[in-house]
Amino acid sequence: MRRVSTLLLVAAVLAVVGAAAGAQATAVQVRAGANGGSYLSDSRGMTLYYYTKDADGQSACSGNCLNSWPAFYAATITAPASLKVSDFGTITRADGAKQTTYLGWPLYLFARDVNPGDTAGEAANKVWYVMRPSGYTVALSTSATLGNYLVDSTGMALYWYTRDTPGQSVCAGDCVKNWPLFYTANPVVPSSLAAADFATITRADGSKQTTYKGYPLYYWVRDAKRGDTTGQDVGKVWYVIDPAKFPVTAS
Repeated sequence: MRRVSTLLLVAAVLAVVGAAAGAQATAVQVRAGANGGSYLSDSRGMTLYYYTKDADGQSACSGNCLNSWPAFYAATITAPASLKVSDFGTITRADGAKQTTYLGWPLYLFARDVNPGDTAGEAANKVWYVMRPSGYTVALSTSATLGNYLVDSTGMALYWYTRDTPGQSVCAGDCVKNWPLFYTANPVVPSSLAAADFATITRADGSKQTTYKGYPLYYWVRDAKRGDTTGQDVGKVWYVIDPAKFPVTAS
């Protein structure tokens, strides 16, 4: 009888330990925001952020920056079924430490978030934003030379063509081969952008294209990876979009 009791006790302890381990393994959670949107958090419910200056997928936050924005790292990612574990990755930072990424963006915590659910870092300096479960269909990146500019969910730069007019694209044929169209059916954007500024046009060939403040958006075929902006100033008519300065007078 004593042996049976001992075995039951051991089984109960193992069940508790297993449950705790399972909870700890759920390294990333999805939390509902006050405005109805959702965002990612760590296992404790602390909000996870992305940094627009990490345009190339590497962390640009170091030194004192990390005191305010600690890098988030989980060796093993277990997440709710609504998230794809394959969307998470790991980078090795310049200091040798590892950091978890989501959709290619390094993830951070914010030191001033005290309680689970706090989002005090949202839109800080217009370069820090909570990370959404689906990412952002249009996000912001930041360049030391170009400032903030629009990118897609994977960090690829978006451009506008000065010869276009609001609601109308004049880029067709070979032009589109070099400047592929950008289209998203459901604009999900950081809080410093307005989803209402994005719309859809139907082109002459029936294809759809997303516009920003009326102007059609494009990629540049020679941008090979996230963070590239080689289409900037091509022909003096193609430019990335800094939302704070757009629209500008076409030259």
